[in-house]
This record gives sequence, structure tokens and C-alpha cells, in this order.
Amino acid sequence: MIIVHGGITVDPSRIGDVEDAGAAFQKASKAEDGCVEYQLSWKIGEPGNLRLLEIWENKDKHQAHKDQAHTREWTAFIGSVAAAPPQFHDITA
Repeated sequence: MIIVHGGITVDPSRIGDVEDAGAAFQKASKAEDGCVEYQLSWKIGEPGNLRLLEIWENKDKHQAHKDQAHTREWTAFIGSVAAAPPQFHDITA
């Protein structure tokens, strides 16, 4: 099992855009083979701090997710609204 957690701070003026794009991306990710959980959420008390939790059955399924067109599109979008570099951590369980 692969667990990915972390987050990214986005421009607070773009929160609405992030929520719209994030809802579609989260739905597409949850529908992928091997996805156990996929969550995007806001960190309380830190405006614009988007949190991520991903759980995948194995490394191959996680890699397949990273190769998806919707993942590449999301990565480009979230990078364009980022106020700071993302911080993600992978754990193999």
C-alpha cells in the first residue's frame, strides 16, 4: 500500500478555481483502478493551504495514476496557482 500526504499553499484569490478543478480531479482519481482513498481538503486556520491524502493498493497503481492525463492537467493547474512549492511525502505500508 502507498500513502501520499502533504499539501500546497495556493493563492487565496484562486480558492474557488481550486475547488472547482479539485472536485473534478478528486472524482477522476477515486475512479481509478487501485485507488483506496483520495482526499483534497483545506487546512483549518491556514487560508489557501490545500491538503492531500492518497492511498493506493501498490506502487504500480500509484504510478499509473501519475501517468494519467487528468493528473498531468491537475499538476499543471495547481502549479499555476501555487503560492509556495508543494510538500508531499510517500509512505509504503
